[in-house]
Amino acid sequence: MRIFHRYNAIKVATYVKTLFRGRIYIKGFGAFEFDKGKILLPKVRDKQHFHVMSEVNRQVMRLQSDMG
Repeated sequence: MRIFHRYNAIKVATYVKTLFRGRIYIKGFGAFEFDKGKILLPKVRDKQHFHVMSEVNRQVMRLQSDMG
């Protein structure tokens, strides 16, 4: 599990895209699981978690389109 002490969507997306599967913890936001290079629906379903999930997944898609 990787712990991010500060939320930065691009750094989190790069980690998720590179590692492909696992868990992360973002201080102030909580724990997230990811698989196949995308953050999965959070167990805690509130607006803040959904916002982080969608923003990071958008950045992953952007990184994939830049590479390909």
